[in-house]
Amino acid sequence: MPIWTIAKYEILRKLRTRYVLLIQFLMPLLLIFILGSALSGVFKVEDKGLNSVKVDILQSDSGALQEGFQKFLASPETLKHLQTHVISTREEAIKRLKNGESEFAVIIPNDFSAQVQAGKAAQWEMILGHDYLKNVTAQMVFRTYFDKVNQIQAIQTTARSTSLEPLKQVEGISSQRGAANPSLVHVGQLAASNGNYTAMQYYAASILVMFLLYSGMITAFSLQNEKVNHTLSRLNGMPIREYQILIGKISGNMFLSIGQAAVIIGATKLFYGVDWGSQFLTLFLICLCMILASMSLAIVVMLLFQSDSMIAAIFQTGIMIMTFLSGGFTPLPDGFLKQVGSYTLNYWGMQSMFQLMLGSETSIVAHHLLILVCMAIGLSLIAFLVYRKGGYHE
Repeated sequence: MPIWTIAKYEILRKLRTRYVLLIQFLMPLLLIFILGSALSGVFKVEDKGLNSVKVDILQSDSGALQEGFQKFLASPETLKHLQTHVISTREEAIKRLKNGESEFAVIIPNDFSAQVQAGKAAQWEMILGHDYLKNVTAQMVFRTYFDKVNQIQAIQTTARSTSLEPLKQVEGISSQRGAANPSLVHVGQLAASNGNYTAMQYYAASILVMFLLYSGMITAFSLQNEKVNHTLSRLNGMPIREYQILIGKISGNMFLSIGQAAVIIGATKLFYGVDWGSQFLTLFLICLCMILASMSLAIVVMLLFQSDSMIAAIFQTGIMIMTFLSGGFTPLPDGFLKQVGSYTLNYWGMQSMFQLMLGSETSIVAHHLLILVCMAIGLSLIAFLVYRKGGYHE
């Protein structure tokens, strides 16, 4: 079959080129070793518990919910996370926040119990402090109380009951008499372990994704060289369809990229001790999506730009920008750049691999992989449309 014949000779020609072997196989391993070793200290994460938050509470409500809320605040689990202080006015809460005497404030309106009993919307006012993490900690702790109140309120509304007796028992600890009342404050985890990825794991995923995209640039050079060397006209003169030539050359480079990914994954696992997780089929699908995306970019760039210098400039600039925005060189803090990075191929490729390394739940891995698949398919459709318009010929 012409496609496989063209793919075979494309592979043989690449394997005989020394710079291809150097760039695609040895260079990634060298970069992973250098970056993973040099920046290993940056990725050391100490296992620390959440620090308790100083919270001011203004409770104007003296209704039926007051007793249950006091029990919630007095529970051992709540006391691990909150240091409460009762205040008398809202102005005092703001003043203490500004002076650094407190870190969070909660104001409970005087009609809170009445509103809940009537089945109406009821809410507290939360005044945030200067520390983002402590704000989130306090909000999550109080959210456990809200969720329980909402749950019981919904049950009562369905049963058409106005009694608040169950709400009075809302607290954060089990009864001293041994009742099986679970704690409202629970610290969970998304991954299967509490571990974090190491510097070697981080840069193994980052460099693998980056060089899979670079394989598209090498493919674009190969496609363009057929025009420059005037061998494409000879191929078009043979009894071979134009699309078969393109698919054959793309297939050959895809097989080389798959081999590249296998070498990088195998070598880093064997020599560097990189843990890629246990879902190797999913890891293969991630690499395949990245390869498909890079080959699609190769077709688009090659058909739109006619010189090697322009192809190199477009690919290198694009890959460098995407790698930077996705945190491929160094993890980026939360902010505008990180939000922009979430629209790049590198980001979803890296994050998918990180979830495998951390042993995350299947649904989380599937979410990242699905987005990556959609991006790869979208780029493939763009490549198909560009090819339909331009074609692969001199």
